[in-house]
Amino acid sequence: MITKETTWTNVGPSSNFPLHLGGCVKVGGKQIAIFHLSTEQKWYAVQNFNPQNQRMVLARGLTGDADGTPIVICPLHKYRYALDTGACLTDDQFSLETFPVKEVDGELLIEA
Repeated sequence: MITKETTWTNVGPSSNFPLHLGGCVKVGGKQIAIFHLSTEQKWYAVQNFNPQNQRMVLARGLTGDADGTPIVICPLHKYRYALDTGACLTDDQFSLETFPVKEVDGELLIEA
């Protein structure tokens, strides 16, 4: 059995990331969009690259809710992605990589 080694990376104080808006960090060569939804008191991290339009734009997207699913909406073509699973709700041929994220003592950590 092959196991993938992962590490938790501190990306800074959680206060650096605004509520309901995205922030972008680079971890291990990957651009990762981070979102904090205060209505759920939960953090989400997904790839910043939108596979639909081939642009690094998702950190600038709008957040919302689609029938109870937390989403980010691409600012360019309005494709909607589930923040918890990465599934594209607009066109199921697309999806996003998601990353575990947690807050510890006011610091934000991402596993990538």
